[in-house]
Amino acid sequence: MNFFEAQDEARRRTKWLAVYFVLAVIGVIVSVYGIVYLTMLFTGASISPWMPGVFALTALGTGSVMGTGSLFKTMQLNGGGAVVARDMGAREIDPHTRDADERRLVNIVEEMAIASGVPVPGIWLMDNELGINAFAAGTEPGNAVVAVTRGCLQRLSRSELQGVVAHEFSHILNGDMKLNMRLMGLLFGILMISMIGRMLFEALRFARVRSSNSKEGGVGIVIAIVLAGICLMIVGSVGVFFGRMIQAAISRQREYLADASAVQFTRDPSGIAGALKKIGGQQFGSKISAPKAAEASHLFFADGGMFSYGLATHPPLDVRIKALEVSWDGEFVDSQLPDVAEGRGTSQSGHRAPDERVSGLSSSAGLAPPVISRAAIDHLGDSAEIDAGIGHLLREGLQADWIRACHDREEAQALVFGLLLAEDNKLREEEILFVKNGAGNDAGELALHWNHQLGSVHSSQKIALVDLSMPTLRRLSLPEYDRFIEITQWLIASDGEVDLFEFMLQHVVQRHLDAHFSTRAFPKIKFRNIESLQTEANILITTMAAIGGEHQMEGAYGAAIAESGWQVEKMPPEHCGLRNIEAALEKFNHATPLVKKQLLRMLGPAVMHDGVVASREAELLRATADAIGCAIPPFVQRA
Repeated sequence: MNFFEAQDEARRRTKWLAVYFVLAVIGVIVSVYGIVYLTMLFTGASISPWMPGVFALTALGTGSVMGTGSLFKTMQLNGGGAVVARDMGAREIDPHTRDADERRLVNIVEEMAIASGVPVPGIWLMDNELGINAFAAGTEPGNAVVAVTRGCLQRLSRSELQGVVAHEFSHILNGDMKLNMRLMGLLFGILMISMIGRMLFEALRFARVRSSNSKEGGVGIVIAIVLAGICLMIVGSVGVFFGRMIQAAISRQREYLADASAVQFTRDPSGIAGALKKIGGQQFGSKISAPKAAEASHLFFADGGMFSYGLATHPPLDVRIKALEVSWDGEFVDSQLPDVAEGRGTSQSGHRAPDERVSGLSSSAGLAPPVISRAAIDHLGDSAEIDAGIGHLLREGLQADWIRACHDREEAQALVFGLLLAEDNKLREEEILFVKNGAGNDAGELALHWNHQLGSVHSSQKIALVDLSMPTLRRLSLPEYDRFIEITQWLIASDGEVDLFEFMLQHVVQRHLDAHFSTRAFPKIKFRNIESLQTEANILITTMAAIGGEHQMEGAYGAAIAESGWQVEKMPPEHCGLRNIEAALEKFNHATPLVKKQLLRMLGPAVMHDGVVASREAELLRATADAIGCAIPPFVQRA
């Protein structure tokens, strides 16, 4: 599966969401009108079967309630996946946790994030849920969360848990997560009528108390509340039916795609298949008991056990397993707690599963230098290009104290500062002084320490450290975050020259943190073809071609022209400053996924036209992709 194409399909499906929503609203309005008509008939009012005025008032009132509910929920969900996680009763896992099961989950999620080329999402645990289930939620990777149930941690082996996490990462990468969040917002409006009915029943208890002290009218109030509640619950059931229909229409097929992608990520079909077998074989299955689970049922790894009116949001377990293992014998697995051998060391396929630490693995062990081949460009965005094993090797190649720094608030900030410090000694001293004045003496000393520690480290490892630092940086207070961004921006501009790698690094950090600290609406699509962004594409291609030096620029332009089919114009240097580059990236961020893919396929040949791709060039291309909302894996391969 190609994620650019999957994202484009998900974007088109959002248009159908609007159609489904309108149909659901019409269905609910008609139902409300029917109840109003029957009520008037019951009271003996003079009526006719069709009353345009009454229908108009009914439509206005009902539509306003549902529209307001959807708008409110959508604005709330703009806060990111943590909003959904809290609604499900989950808690965020401390990255310093000493719990072995939680530590295993953190490592798996971090490895998958590094392999996928996205910042590490928030990692949450539903402590009170004993079923085997999980979900990913967020409006974009920068505010995404991955949450699993306690049953997942207790009953799945490492390879099975990795399969579940890979399934959820597929939803993050292929656009399902954003689509699902939009769906949650719309469903809330559809379910509003049913919620109001339940609220009236809650109010009924107080009405009874008051009626016992009332000489007259108390019984009438109670009857009115009962009838209103029953009517709204009936109407609400119509809304719930339409909601389940929308969830099923949007979700079922994409679950197959996520299962297939998980297999490609992990190279191990037995992992995710084993998790599905255990769901079918254990007492709690995949049940979710959280009160708000129904409105999020389409997010989960497996059916959460909610009443679905016969419209399940997930394919049957046996069908999903058969798609993964054609020779499956139809037997589910009795979900006993895994022993140490299965749970920590060995996958079901018999191969050793990557453990929490592997002794003797150096920073370069098992990995070859960065490679951008013609095939890599042609298959840009394919799920087969993501290898969880690469993420494991990259993470294991990082020193333990580096990873600990990524999980510490002060160290994580200083680590980013250190990556941005200048090579020139005099300028670096000025930058350290600025950091000390802005964040304190310790921050300046730590930044210098990390500059020395990481100066000669492979850029793919530097990016991995930034990815690992994201959950920690999201825990900053808003004033701390503003100070952090101010310092990084000053460090970028301090030398008055364009260090593109540092600029991209800072841009990536700010992009993903802004998604968490700033409540933003879903970005609107403004550009649907590459021709409408030709000037911006020329700026980025000129910038990328210039990396190899003046003598290589002509070849870079030729490669880009051959890929694009139109004449690439060399832009003058004054048109390729940081502000111009940033403006170009921002416009491409509002382009369709397929337009973004076209840009990257033009930038790739511009970098690789001479057949030599330096570490800095490879990671710059990856950072550029990240800046326009495209996740591509690190340009390394197994040795």
